[in-house]
Amino acid sequence: MKDFPRPTVLVSRCLEFDNVRYDGKVIHSKIVQDLMPYVDFVKVCPEVEIGLGVPRDTLRIVRHEGEHRLIQPKTGLDLTLRMNDFANTFLDDLKIVDGFIFKSRSPSVGVIDIKVYAAATPSPVIEKKTGLFASHVIGRYPGYPIEEEDRLRNSRIRHHFLTQLYAFTSFRDMAPSSKEDLVNYHQRNHFLFMSYNYDILSEMSELLDSQREFTEIFREYGLLLKALLRKPGSVDLKLKTFRSLFSTLDGIGPEEKNFFEDMLERYNSNRINEDAVIEVLRSLIWRSQGRESFENTFLYPYPEELKPLAEEKRDKDYWDKKA
Repeated sequence: MKDFPRPTVLVSRCLEFDNVRYDGKVIHSKIVQDLMPYVDFVKVCPEVEIGLGVPRDTLRIVRHEGEHRLIQPKTGLDLTLRMNDFANTFLDDLKIVDGFIFKSRSPSVGVIDIKVYAAATPSPVIEKKTGLFASHVIGRYPGYPIEEEDRLRNSRIRHHFLTQLYAFTSFRDMAPSSKEDLVNYHQRNHFLFMSYNYDILSEMSELLDSQREFTEIFREYGLLLKALLRKPGSVDLKLKTFRSLFSTLDGIGPEEKNFFEDMLERYNSNRINEDAVIEVLRSLIWRSQGRESFENTFLYPYPEELKPLAEEKRDKDYWDKKA
């Protein structure tokens, strides 16, 4: 099978690694477990790093006089400055990183929908935002794969995160490089990028055809890559990509074409999923390209072992009266 690069991922320490959650527990995370053999983890617990113990009293974000403050209600401590200083120092020292997995619902590392209260005392939630440490990460690493472990239970979010993570790692591994290397990277990812955003793919292709300095081309290509992979493409764009890839195949007869179009219609009407179409394409392309087909990142965006189980309870006997 294909050889993949090894991403570096910043992860919350409480996810599978250490008992540093506010209540002294470790949180089990399937995505972190699955990634362990394939990535290098950099672990962080900002709350412990700023001097809070384990277990510890909970924190909350409070909006006071138009500013967001990180407060420990029981002690009255305002930890905003400490957290900001730690975030800046830690991220200054973070040399290599390709993605981030944080604990959900945390006022320090939560990525979305973190509650903001009117006061440190019992009070209503007045808005939702990003955790304080996570906001520094997002500010410094715009466009990077940044997710919460809870959201990564969803198969579509997980697939997008892993696709983005491995595309970013391959691009990072290439620098410094040559224009030839960048063109080869672009070709390997052509159909994957087409399935995400056709307009940005066209901009990337035009950029590679330009006569500008390579350092400038490489920098701008990286910016376009982040914009392209920001979110997955539509079903219509996936259908366009399926048809475009199928059209490159030789020796396809009318019956096979009709069968494939029927499959695409079933995919379009949500009767089969994307993986079913991908498996058929893998088989057809293997017939003509052999191992070269592994280089097509649309067909093989990340290691197969990182795919979630197709059926979590496939072996359960539902017909056993005791089940």
